[in-house]
Amino acid sequence: MRRSLLRAYWVGNALTLLLVVVFAAVMIVSDIETDRGSLKAVLNTASAWTAEASSNLQDLADRIAASSEPLRVTFLLPNGIILADSGQGEQDGQALLSRPEVRQALLGQVGDDLSFSESLIHPSLNAAVMLGNRLILHLKNPIREIEYLVTIYLPLIALMFLVMVAVSHWLLDPVTRRMVRQLEQVRGLLEGTLHRGEIDAAGYYPELKPALESITYLIGRMQDDLEQIVKTQDMQRDFVDNSSHELKSPLTSIAGFAEMMEEEPDMPAEQRGEYLGYILAECRRMTGIINDILLLEKQDRVEGQTHGAVSLRKVADQVAAALQPQAAQKDIGIRVSGQCTVRASEQDMWELLRNLMGNAVRYGRRGGFVRVALEEDVLVVEDDGIGISPEHQPRIFEKFYRVDSARTRQDGGSGLGLAIVAAITNRYGAAIHVDSQPGRGSRFTVRFVRNL
Repeated sequence: MRRSLLRAYWVGNALTLLLVVVFAAVMIVSDIETDRGSLKAVLNTASAWTAEASSNLQDLADRIAASSEPLRVTFLLPNGIILADSGQGEQDGQALLSRPEVRQALLGQVGDDLSFSESLIHPSLNAAVMLGNRLILHLKNPIREIEYLVTIYLPLIALMFLVMVAVSHWLLDPVTRRMVRQLEQVRGLLEGTLHRGEIDAAGYYPELKPALESITYLIGRMQDDLEQIVKTQDMQRDFVDNSSHELKSPLTSIAGFAEMMEEEPDMPAEQRGEYLGYILAECRRMTGIINDILLLEKQDRVEGQTHGAVSLRKVADQVAAALQPQAAQKDIGIRVSGQCTVRASEQDMWELLRNLMGNAVRYGRRGGFVRVALEEDVLVVEDDGIGISPEHQPRIFEKFYRVDSARTRQDGGSGLGLAIVAAITNRYGAAIHVDSQPGRGSRFTVRFVRNL
């Protein structure tokens, strides 16, 4: 991540420098075009002159040159003889005749040319026109902007770039180091080299704090689960009848697609990829079912559980943060209000809220809402989703019962979420009630027995 940030930092500085250089180049090109227009304006004006109207060509050349420093004005004949020149030093008339702008003037055109004959940083803009078919007016205007760019602007740009690099490094380096340290702490939690108590969440950046706190909490829960799994040697499974169909169906699909792929070794790559996609989808479905079975079976055992005062508001906020990506995909807003504290296992309350709020998001309508209201010993989770028909409501807490099997599988449900909720509420002597209408959403109310 640090490399990515540094790469973005250098790309940003390079783009800034490039924009400055491009801006300077555009300004120079604009100045050259302006000078070109000025030279042509002088030539167009001078094209009306005649030799009789200008008996003193040297004086005329000096006056034209004085009007636009550092312009050099030269009058010469078509045979190369120079009649007047406003500049210092002698010019070669024959060399002037060979220039592109003079050759264009001899053809009756207004000629112009950008010349780098003296040096790359001292170019000149030249123009010429024929006056009265016997006199050539030649103008030479040195372009100083490129010299200024090389000797003044570019060093200033380089200095500005160095200052910008130094300031950016001074500001960015502590931020990246701190951010990397925070992410390394998360990695330490995943690897088991750190525990949640060793991390100071107050040092997280405000923008990253909700996500990192949620990740830290989830990792902590994963560590707790792993410790309980290590201590648990004999897990009782009592779901053979209910789970056989749920596990057999994806296994049958996987076997069928695998056999077709085996029987057709030359199967087109597109069809083979499609079959592999079906196999992976069924594997994920089986994994979700197995995970929920293990969790539900674990809810029937209470040994090793630590009970304490649990703030449902805190847990609900953490669950809302964890569900935010799924909610954002459907533009569903999650709102938590009120306070409620119960004596329970924090892990159980997390699973209770995760399943209720997760179902509300999973079966909510696009652009809808999920509301979690907390009062004294009362938890309410409400949504405006697809709702549940009255004939299904008495059975929704049964293991593997689905109101709409096709939709549940499509949305990733295993049919065990509400069974897990029922197991948790039964353990704590709480009562759960559902009010729902098809197309108008559902409202789940959990009433805890006061035990604080």
